[in-house]
Amino acid sequence: CLRVALDGGPPPPPPKADTPRRAARTRATKETTIEVRVDLDAPYAKADAPGGPMAAWTGDAQTPTMLKASIKETPRLQTGLPLLDTVLDGFAKAANVAIVVRCVGDLHIDDHHSAEDVAISLGQCLGEALGDKAGLRRMAWAERSIDGATVRAVL
Repeated sequence: CLRVALDGGPPPPPPKADTPRRAARTRATKETTIEVRVDLDAPYAKADAPGGPMAAWTGDAQTPTMLKASIKETPRLQTGLPLLDTVLDGFAKAANVAIVVRCVGDLHIDDHHSAEDVAISLGQCLGEALGDKAGLRRMAWAERSIDGATVRAVL
């Protein structure tokens, strides 16, 4: 193991099983309002089941007196930027972790503030959820291009 070679000793013990590896952040600036939640031990899911305060009802009138109603799932990633949602979804899926990002930003001006503040908040959550990083033995990188944008993640 590289860590044993670098540290000159045995690797540290893994974190306790009862220690939750999750974090949440809210961030409000003049340009954005963001909520980020990360749970490293929960499995990946693209959307939450219908219900709760974020559920949205949809309906189509079948006749003037009947209404067909259904409930939509709530996407976990809502940044207002489809490309950023796709990149974050790919990250969560590859890592098999639960990530929730909700962002309302000044997209009528540009997408810079939303993308930057989401990245800052997500990085802070990941750092908090990982804790002292004891027991981590992986180092990796990945690169992917989508719609002309290239993203590189190094862990």
